[in-house]
Amino acid sequence: MPLLVFAYIAFIGLGLPDPLPGTLWPVLRPDYGQPAAALGALLLAVSAGTMAASILAGRAIATLGTGGVLAGSVALTAMAALGAATAPPWPALVALALLSGLGAGAVDAAMNLFTSARFAPRHLNWLHACWGVGATLSPALATGLLAFGASWQAVYLTVGLMLAALALAFALTRARWGGPEKADGPRLSAVSVLRNRMARRQILAFFVYCGVEAGTGQWLATVLVETRGADPAMAGAATALFWAALTLGRVGLGFVVDRMGPDRLLRRAVLVAALASVGFAFAPPGFDLLAVGLLALALAPLYPTLMARTPARLGAAAAIHAVGFQVAAATLGAGLLPAILGLAPIALVPLLLAALAAALALLVRRIAA
Repeated sequence: MPLLVFAYIAFIGLGLPDPLPGTLWPVLRPDYGQPAAALGALLLAVSAGTMAASILAGRAIATLGTGGVLAGSVALTAMAALGAATAPPWPALVALALLSGLGAGAVDAAMNLFTSARFAPRHLNWLHACWGVGATLSPALATGLLAFGASWQAVYLTVGLMLAALALAFALTRARWGGPEKADGPRLSAVSVLRNRMARRQILAFFVYCGVEAGTGQWLATVLVETRGADPAMAGAATALFWAALTLGRVGLGFVVDRMGPDRLLRRAVLVAALASVGFAFAPPGFDLLAVGLLALALAPLYPTLMARTPARLGAAAAIHAVGFQVAAATLGAGLLPAILGLAPIALVPLLLAALAAALALLVRRIAA
């Protein structure tokens, strides 16, 4: 199987475990007697593991090679899912969430590093769209199994077996996963990469971008219901529209990124995103939903295209560490910035998102000048 095809399948598989904690929490929580807020402990454990593994991914790739990191990290996510399928005690379930995050962070960094060095930017957009496909299929799979009377443990078992098969496939093809870590030139330390101004700008861009993306996705329904008089069903549909447009935007813009040029696309898309966020903040009801859809389409190419340009912008030696730092910053931004937005009055959230989008526009336009 060509590695590009394998990469597409792998990105679908990598999206499978991410939604499971939230999707299964309503049926899982009664078995543990935990309050609703205890879901935060699982999500925090996943985020902590993802950040730690992303930061250390460069050293792991340099030591084990891309194939070794891919096989080992997917095996960790499989072990975490299979462990959860045994319905372990609550502290062990939290520890397994941490293990899942460690695997996810390492494989995310390794796959992004490999694909950004080997494939054109259009493939990065399509690959990240495939992650969205996996993240969409996972709740559907869980819902289907539960509807047929299966337990939540059976859902974890099914996903765990899928991930185990993917880990085995990575192990069998380990020798084929060459990577930028073997590029000519001196090997750079992680600290030296952080001294690079452009690397710091890119890391900050991923932090802010994921804050805008996750902040919009997490707070959209609440803003519509509590400040604009929308009913919950319509607000939920608007949130689904946002995530669907984000995935479809990566598919569609993947067809134009190489023709337009990645940096030109970045400059235009981030400007449209800033304008759309302002539109969401100030547009009257009805038009604000159009602004949300436009915002999702404009945000869609930013993450994969910035990632795709990392080896060319920083050099292959620096990219080994920079990609991991970018994934860690993205994880932190997606978790921290929406939480900070929640401290503000709900009516101010769209304005704060617009301010973040404007800051992102200034930052990305400097990067892609």
